[in-house]
Amino acid sequence: MILATTYIRPNITIESEIIGQKKFYVYNYKGVHYRVFNSLRSLWDFTTREYKTWIFECETEKELDDYLYGLTQTQ
Repeated sequence: MILATTYIRPNITIESEIIGQKKFYVYNYKGVHYRVFNSLRSLWDFTTREYKTWIFECETEKELDDYLYGLTQTQ
């Protein structure tokens, strides 16, 4: 379930999602590249230091949806 969407720039958003008891953050670049983070700290490290801290990345919304759906099945 999406809790909030934050627009960093017109072509970059961050969605806060909750699955079970866990929060995830989806970094969306132009709708063509997605990265999933499991903490604000890892998202912060990625955006400020360019660390590779994501737990999943993909290029299509379907791949993202499939991954997030898989998380709901393990909760």
